[in-house]
Amino acid sequence: MSTVKPSHMSGAQIDAWLGIGKSTRYSWQDPKSPYHDPTWPLAIKLGTRRATYVLSEVEAWLAGRPRSRLAAGGGGGGGGGGGEE
Repeated sequence: MSTVKPSHMSGAQIDAWLGIGKSTRYSWQDPKSPYHDPTWPLAIKLGTRRATYVLSEVEAWLAGRPRSRLAAGGGGGGGGGGGEE
């Protein structure tokens, strides 16, 4: 049996899929936020309280993000000392 991939997802589904909170998504959308991301896909309004995202646009946005902090040249990383296992 094949699985049909959805073409649109709600904000809550996007949040769950990306592993982020609703407030993170809202801050990416808000031009007044220091975390605003102008490349974040715009939602399609379906009503006064309902919106959806085009999954291919979110996937394209995700593909354009750095793979990891280390790949982007940042430091970071957690834990411990010496690097030996």
